[in-house]
Amino acid sequence: MKKLITSIYLIFTFFCTEALSNDDKTYVSLDVIEMNVERVNDNLFRWIKFHPDSELPCLRLEILEAGSNALIKQKNICNVYDEALKVTHDFKKLSFLDIYNLKVNSQTLTFDLELSLLSQDVVNMNCSIKIESTDFSPLDCQRL
Repeated sequence: MKKLITSIYLIFTFFCTEALSNDDKTYVSLDVIEMNVERVNDNLFRWIKFHPDSELPCLRLEILEAGSNALIKQKNICNVYDEALKVTHDFKKLSFLDIYNLKVNSQTLTFDLELSLLSQDVVNMNCSIKIESTDFSPLDCQRL
């Protein structure tokens, strides 16, 4: 009986480790809904938009080394400061979030936001962030 249990355990362990082989690993998050890669300066710039209902309802910005795709800098934009209300809007605490019109021009990423606050108010903003060689400038958002 002990040999039978040991054999079942070994077979179970074999199949579990086989299920996690390199061919079966998930490399792309199912929460990613849109992304783009562009050359900026001598590096690559990638933005990744996650689903608003995910655990990370953010816009991820990355600077990658051209050729090797090694990560140089990563920044998650998960909130924005609203100068008019003097408050920071956390993307997780919104009833609706839309990030759209993402464009890279002259080493600057611009995009628009539509934020539906829990108070039923809708805030529309235009944001920009400069993409430097190895870092990002602070995010600048203005109400439309």
